[in-house]
Amino acid sequence: MSRFNFRHPSMRARADQKGIALVVVLILLVVTAILGLAIMRSSAMQERMAANLRDRSIAFQAAEGALRFAQDQVLGAGNWDTDTPEPSDACVNGICPSGSAAAWTPVPAANYDNMLIPEPPEYWVEYIGTGPGQPGGCDSTSGSTLNCANPLYRVTARSRAEGRADVLVQATVISRIPDEP
Repeated sequence: MSRFNFRHPSMRARADQKGIALVVVLILLVVTAILGLAIMRSSAMQERMAANLRDRSIAFQAAEGALRFAQDQVLGAGNWDTDTPEPSDACVNGICPSGSAAAWTPVPAANYDNMLIPEPPEYWVEYIGTGPGQPGGCDSTSGSTLNCANPLYRVTARSRAEGRADVLVQATVISRIPDEP
């Protein structure tokens, strides 16, 4: 009798398979490859989202810095405390009368990190009227034209660059009436 008898039931089952294991393994390989591609695509998307979040955070910080710079200008520079713009005035030194078109003023280069921000952040200041006066200011005999009220300004700052995140922030500032000597 021959050693390889194909009539034996276990031998016949092997002969009837005719490569089914190969087909199953190929299907599993295709499924694994598709799963791998999906994971790679998800990872690439997460990497882009993280880069966009970083870019937006840097732009937001730059816009906040520009806002702080403009607030410091309103609170401590020039004669914005006493000379308020009239609606017929043009925008001068970054301050505009209420309702005028924006006149963006770039922040000086020493006040932001130009290695992280390709374009300088910008700001503009809009006079929006008068607000509550400085405590004790109404008792003054200085003859102020503001009549015990401080000027209000809307400060708008932005950070933007081509292909980068655009951020816009605003704050309302009540300017100080200078203390009298």
